[in-house]
Amino acid sequence: MVPTGAQASVEPPARQGAYALRSQTRWLAPSQRERGCGSLCVEHVDQEPAIQLKRVDGAPRARWLGLMTCGHIWTCPVCSQNLRAKRAERIAAAVRGMGGRWQMLTITLRHREGMPLHTLMVGLMSAWRRTRQGGRIQRLWSDAVTGSARAVEVTHGENGWHPHVHVLLRTSEWTDDDKDALLVRWQTAVRRELGGACTPSDERALTWSDPFDAADAGQREFYLAKLGLEMSGIGKKSRGASASRSHWDVARDAAEGDSRSVWLWREFQAATKGRRMLELDDRASLAAKKQLESEAPDPRDDGEGKTTLIEVKRDDVRALRRLEFRLPAIFAIVLQAAEDEGPEGARTWIRYARDHAPVHRARVRDPVARLDTG
Repeated sequence: MVPTGAQASVEPPARQGAYALRSQTRWLAPSQRERGCGSLCVEHVDQEPAIQLKRVDGAPRARWLGLMTCGHIWTCPVCSQNLRAKRAERIAAAVRGMGGRWQMLTITLRHREGMPLHTLMVGLMSAWRRTRQGGRIQRLWSDAVTGSARAVEVTHGENGWHPHVHVLLRTSEWTDDDKDALLVRWQTAVRRELGGACTPSDERALTWSDPFDAADAGQREFYLAKLGLEMSGIGKKSRGASASRSHWDVARDAAEGDSRSVWLWREFQAATKGRRMLELDDRASLAAKKQLESEAPDPRDDGEGKTTLIEVKRDDVRALRRLEFRLPAIFAIVLQAAEDEGPEGARTWIRYARDHAPVHRARVRDPVARLDTG
């Protein structure tokens, strides 16, 4: 039986869903670092594993210390969630700090089943760079755009892989003639990089959103979500009526044993390795830094920033890792218990892991176990 009062915490909110998916996809990870992410103690350092419990914005927030992390924003659900949350904060701060008129531009290309994702990704980004370099478009961009944030998104559907770019622009209004010039330049660049088969139609190549004012908090949040910064999609299936799948849907289906999805997930891992998902230009990055500094709370106010460290033994981490095979979100559940009930809540789950974790895990789905050197 799980600890008293913990049944509700097993239900996967965003963090627990991400931790569960990481556990379920470990056997598909291409590197030792990613296979061991969040479940192996960092070796050759003096620090023992621990849980840091800290007040942030008036609420308790827990995180693991002393555990290895992979830092892969594309393919690790937990690292992706953490990194995207930090970058979402910076992008939101840039929009608040710069103010003014903002608009989202979505850039896409034609694709079909069987086209390699790596080829499409390289062509997409090369074509977008080429579009903005030189001539009228470079002058237009320099004159109209005073800050930007870019996100690359990849989905998969009946027509194969669909990489596309969302660009959030602080920009003055573009005339219809200016937008047509950008469209023609984009189509020409795609044709040069990927050929006529990938050249998008006039209707789908570029999509401009309605403009919004940075002072409108509701619109800010709406377009940050469109930029791909919402956290909820990692831990649960995002498909509705559409047959299109997010890359996390592909990972989840692969973890459940779908052979086609396993092949697709491995292709996705290779194609996105070393690529940037989210970035701000220099002007937006500087504005974000200044805004966050100006909004930083005084740690003396209401206990803000007060930190408690909950010690965890290495053997306890190993027990949690073994229990992960039965309860994939266990590392997140311990954090949630620390936030809800304090140190004793976390210790209750750790004791449960020591008492109930299997002595050995199945070798077939346990590449992590082979990495543990003690």
